[in-house]
Amino acid sequence: MPYANRGSARLYYDELGEGEPILTTHGVCENGSYWSLPGVSERLAARYRVIDTDMRGHGRTTEPADAPGYDVETMAEDIGAIADHLGLERFHLLTHATGGIVGLRYAMRHGDRLLSLMSTDTGSATAPTDHYCAPEFDDKDDYERLDPSQNPMAVAYERLDPRSLLAKVRESGRTEPFLNRLDDNPESDRCWRMVGDVLSSSDHTRFPAFMRTFYDDLDPKVKLLRGIPCPCLVLLGEHDTMFIKPGELLARTIPDVEHVVLEGLGHMTAIEDPERTAAELLSFLDAIPR
Repeated sequence: MPYANRGSARLYYDELGEGEPILTTHGVCENGSYWSLPGVSERLAARYRVIDTDMRGHGRTTEPADAPGYDVETMAEDIGAIADHLGLERFHLLTHATGGIVGLRYAMRHGDRLLSLMSTDTGSATAPTDHYCAPEFDDKDDYERLDPSQNPMAVAYERLDPRSLLAKVRESGRTEPFLNRLDDNPESDRCWRMVGDVLSSSDHTRFPAFMRTFYDDLDPKVKLLRGIPCPCLVLLGEHDTMFIKPGELLARTIPDVEHVVLEGLGHMTAIEDPERTAAELLSFLDAIPR
């Protein structure tokens, strides 16, 4: 299996296609199959070299139990470690949700290494909130840090495995914020099945520890967003209620940015409509000056 070693962590990745490299990250409780299973990776790989990665705490990546590195800064540097391992001087970065927060942090520090950044259904604070997305907070200097130890999702995952939790969510109809458009999808059963396949292809016992570490900061890092030098795409579903305002903040503060909202979709854009998601990504990539 292909791994990049960083200290005691073994960072898993999978490759497909040839051409300019695209590294991907994914959302919480997911893994690189978020992109590959619905076929987005395959569509991109017709013209690009796609490298789907599993973040710490997810998929086939492994990390030491006593120092797992479930913080955004460590995980951002993992992106560079995989690129170094593969000998990539520059690359495109395609991200989703929690992996998008990680990718934005990488771009803030190492944007000169990115050919582009594609941020789907995400924001820049590790604890996203609509409140601090308003323009009057853009120059705020002091933000509260949260204690993520009481994260309700962590409690849920301690009690239930992903499949049974997903079944309970669907049965209850309480699908906000991440799964709120799956039942409205013309391929609803496929979407639910695919989400279940993605969620269950990791060791779910690591998820609570990850959730109780990562989501701790309300600061969207506006000053650092303003310094991202590469072309950026902010892409999200029209009904992605958690990231509508954070997406607007990204579009307002990143210098070279395209903001695209996909009509009718929710948070799981690659699964809900892989063809339209891939088409938007390719359209953005095609427009980048070479």
